[in-house]
Amino acid sequence: MSRSRDTGRWAVTFAHQRAVTVTGLGGIAAVVWQRPGLLVLVTPLLVVLVWSGLTRPRRVPEVRARLTRPVVTEGDRGYAVVRTGAVEHCEVLGVSLADAPWVAGEPLHGATVHVVDERDRSRGASLVPTAVRALRWGSHRVGPVAVAGLSPWGAFRWGPVTVDALPVRVLPRTQGFDVRAPAPHPRGLVGRHRASRPGEGSEFRSIRPFQWGDRLRRIHWARSLRTGELHVTSSYADEDTHVAVVVDAYHDLGVSEGVDGAASTLDHTVRAAASVAEHFLHQGDRVSLRVWSGRTPARIPPGTGRRHHRRILETLAVTRPAPQEHEERHLALDTVGAGTLVVLVSALISPAALTRAATLARHGTSVVVIDAFVEGVEPPEEDDEVAGLAWRIRMLERDRELRRIQQEGVPVVPWQGAGSLDEVLRRLARRGPRVRVGG
Repeated sequence: MSRSRDTGRWAVTFAHQRAVTVTGLGGIAAVVWQRPGLLVLVTPLLVVLVWSGLTRPRRVPEVRARLTRPVVTEGDRGYAVVRTGAVEHCEVLGVSLADAPWVAGEPLHGATVHVVDERDRSRGASLVPTAVRALRWGSHRVGPVAVAGLSPWGAFRWGPVTVDALPVRVLPRTQGFDVRAPAPHPRGLVGRHRASRPGEGSEFRSIRPFQWGDRLRRIHWARSLRTGELHVTSSYADEDTHVAVVVDAYHDLGVSEGVDGAASTLDHTVRAAASVAEHFLHQGDRVSLRVWSGRTPARIPPGTGRRHHRRILETLAVTRPAPQEHEERHLALDTVGAGTLVVLVSALISPAALTRAATLARHGTSVVVIDAFVEGVEPPEEDDEVAGLAWRIRMLERDRELRRIQQEGVPVVPWQGAGSLDEVLRRLARRGPRVRVGG
C-alpha cells in the first residue's frame, strides 16, 4: 500500500473566480446604469456563490493506494484501488494513472471519475478502482497515481496529489503444455509415472487374495462373494523423476512487444521454462531450476508442490539477460544425477550451452534442448556490412552445431507451445535407463 506524498489544499477554481467576477461586474453595472434586469440575471450566480462558500470542505482527505493483486500472470487484469477518507462536501473524485512500462491502464488513458455517493459517506471512505493489465513478465511498477477532488458546483479544487507507484510482480504465462508421454527413468515413489513394481498407485495390476495390511477400500467384493474368500485389487506404484530445467539467459535477441505482440528469444525461453516446470510439477515430479545469466544467476534445488512452483515462476520473472566473460565456469550442473532429465532452454547463440548438453549426454544423462530462436524472432539489424557478414557466418555455424549434437542423440526441439516435447519424451521413455560411460 502506498500513501500520497503531500496532502494539498482546497483552492479556488477558475470557474468560481469567473462567477465572482461576473456577479460583481453585473451588480456594479446594474447600479451605475440603473438596470434592475442585470440584478435578476446575476442572482442565480450569487446563489451559487453563497452555496459554494457554505459547502467549502474544511479539511483534505487522506489518500492511500493498493493493488488487489500484487502478483499476477502476464495478460491478467487487476485493479489499482485508490482509497480516500471521507470529507464533508467532497463531491467528485478524479484518479489518473500515469503510463508505466509493460502495464496498461483500462481505459487506455487510465483516468477515472468517481461521484461520491451515500454509500461512500456511510462507510467513511471512497474506493476508486482503475483496471490495469500486465503485458510482460518481470518486476514492474503501476503508477504513480494522481488524485484530485471537487466541491459542489466545482467551486473548490483539491489536488492533484501524487501517490507513489505500486510494485507488481508479473509471472510468465504458461502455454497450455500438453505432454502425454511419460518422463524417462522414474525413481521416487511420488508422481504419476507407472513403476514396474507393485505398490500404492492408480493403475490396475491384478486381483489377489487378501493379505494382512491390505486396505479395506481395495476389497474386490464381486470376486470375494463368488469365491467365498476376500480378494483385493493391486496396483502399480506411481513414481516420479527429477527434471532439471536449465535457462540460458546470456543473450536476448529480437523485440519484445508483450503478451499480445512479438516475442524475443528470452520471452520464449522464460515462457517455455515456466510451461515445462508447471507440467512436470503437476505430475508430481521433482523439478529444479538453474538460470545462466551474468546479471541474475539463480539455482533452485529439486522440489515439488505449489510453493515450489511459485518459487520457480518468481525466479523466472526476475531473469535479466547479461553475457558472461567466461560462460563455461557457470555451466556446471551440480544437481544432475542418475535418472535426471535435463531440459535446456536456450536461444543457442553461444556454443557453450550445446557443448555442456553434449557432455551430459555422453555421460548417460537424458538431455532435451528447446530452441528459443524460433520463426518470428527478428535477428539484430547490422548497419555495418562486416557485422552483418559475421552474423550470417555465426548462423551457419549454429546450424552445423545443431546437426552435430543431434547426431550424438540429443534432441533439439523448436519451441512451438503445446505438445512441443511430446514425441521427444516418448522416444526417451522407450530407450530405458542410460548407462554412464565416464566420471
